[in-house]
Amino acid sequence: MARAPSAETRLLRLAAWFAAQGEPVTREQIYEAFPDDYVGSDAAREKKFTRDKGDLESLGVPVRHVAELGEAGAYVVDTGAAFLPRLEFPPQEAAAVWLAGQSALRNHDHPLRDELELALRKLVVGTGGLPPRAATLETDGVSPEPAALRRHLARLAEALERRHTLLLRYARPGEEPTERRLDLHGYAWRRGEWIFAGHCHLRQAPRVFFLRRVRSLKLVPRDPRKPDYRIPASFDIRTWSRQQPWDYLAHGPREAAVRFRGSLAAVAARLLPGAKLTTEPDGSRTARLTVRNLPGLVRQALAWGPEAELIEPAEGRALARQILAGLRSRLEAAR
Repeated sequence: MARAPSAETRLLRLAAWFAAQGEPVTREQIYEAFPDDYVGSDAAREKKFTRDKGDLESLGVPVRHVAELGEAGAYVVDTGAAFLPRLEFPPQEAAAVWLAGQSALRNHDHPLRDELELALRKLVVGTGGLPPRAATLETDGVSPEPAALRRHLARLAEALERRHTLLLRYARPGEEPTERRLDLHGYAWRRGEWIFAGHCHLRQAPRVFFLRRVRSLKLVPRDPRKPDYRIPASFDIRTWSRQQPWDYLAHGPREAAVRFRGSLAAVAARLLPGAKLTTEPDGSRTARLTVRNLPGLVRQALAWGPEAELIEPAEGRALARQILAGLRSRLEAAR
């Protein structure tokens, strides 16, 4: 004897049928579509349908009554109200959400472990700011105020239009500001912040910069009436705006590997686009890729949490231990 479907299954079927109609339907049409669910007298069927409408409403599927069809009117699912708005978290909030979820997952006795892992996986796919990116969590000192950023952007626009060389004081994390001359080739909005790129006279090579690290910025043209440089035809700002932290030109190509477990294994291709993925017997996935900024990959793997582990190279693992030891020292000092 076939087992009757659960209440949740029945409600899901009802919601899917409503959505598939695309137009209002009467109660009689509903009763006809689900003859095994709505039986008995008119009063009994109406009572059960009223209860089902309330249950669907509590599940986030609002059924609305319209009076344009038939004497008793008709019903339609308000699909617009059934969708939640896209979640957007600032970097610090994203890190807090991720840390709380990952910390709970480490407790294998958590009663809602499977549901929490599924929720984190959905957040990775559909939410801005998750999992947190290490580049957005760096502490660079005091970031420029919005008014200063607007002034910097105005100077970037003027430099690009006139092709005039820029003089900037630039502060990298943990280092004293350096003075640089730059032939600006372009600027863009990348992962929540402004970047700009061009020929750096100090390094005698193309470089990318974060606007938030700029302490001062001004134009220093050789002749205000003439351009100082030409932008190479091969330059494409998208090459820089799509760069990942581990792609920055900090050293020569190095081979690296990261192993993803749990909720991150399912989205490994999104976290390390372009990496070669292999699935291990335990369900984890190993991503192998070439990097040009190993510290950037190390910091990102740490930001992803315990479900991401840098397994190669040994130099990167040593750097990860060094970073974690430094964090521990600062936390103990803060206590």
